[in-house]
Amino acid sequence: MDWERTLNIFIVAFLILNIVFVVELWLRPIIFNPSNYISAEQIAATKNELEDRDITITPKIPRRAKSLQSLGVSKTLLDEGEVVAALLGSEYEKVSSGVKSEYRSIQGRVDIYVDGRIYYFSSLAPGEGNISQNSAQSRADEFLGNTVGRPNDAIAVRTAVQEDGSWAVEYKQRWNRKKLEISKILVVVDQGGGILQMEYNWVEVIGYVGEKVLSIPATTALKVVARQMHGGATITDLYLSWYSIPVLADQWRVSPVWVVKTEEGNTYYVNAHTGELEGE
Repeated sequence: MDWERTLNIFIVAFLILNIVFVVELWLRPIIFNPSNYISAEQIAATKNELEDRDITITPKIPRRAKSLQSLGVSKTLLDEGEVVAALLGSEYEKVSSGVKSEYRSIQGRVDIYVDGRIYYFSSLAPGEGNISQNSAQSRADEFLGNTVGRPNDAIAVRTAVQEDGSWAVEYKQRWNRKKLEISKILVVVDQGGGILQMEYNWVEVIGYVGEKVLSIPATTALKVVARQMHGGATITDLYLSWYSIPVLADQWRVSPVWVVKTEEGNTYYVNAHTGELEGE
């Protein structure tokens, strides 16, 4: 008898048996727990309700509800004077109000809000040309690098031509391989490569905070959003992320949300823990 071969067979059999026990005792209750899934009947009922409201949905409705944590974030610290000088030059005037500081020069205007949002508007006339999509994105990257700085976790998610022919380059935040809705940068580039305007709202992610909580089903989020939508609307995207409106704090907690986007350009955020509409 080949004892070495027999021993190896016993070892393999033992390992397989242990894997089966792990799957049955630990993984199956977590992954295949029926309470974590939406039934086909629930999905069909939700689709019927949307159809009754004349709302079309193109993405597949996720069946699984996930256990999610909130995120701790902090305000991005930028030197206001350096940002304004980079955008407007050294000669500018300042006008302050309760919610923002407004800076003006012959080059344009910069609004910096107390919650950290920055808006830039150029006073120069749009340039003529025929800049390509890739060149517009490269120009936006260069502009950010020379002014407010392009965050390391910023990725360009959309470069779209607008009605006036300019390019809108949009950046979102990617953290731990997850696309976040908390932060956003929008740079508008004219056909000559000039920057017409910029919207900057960015936070620093500290990490996960609090306990994991099972998310509400996607069907529940869709029903919440449907009450806000008009007939004839088309839902084009549905996914989980994290979102918060800008707040007056150095640090705060951001809840996970179901993100619902429409063909008309509207975006809805439904708190994935409470089911409340967070913003539009």
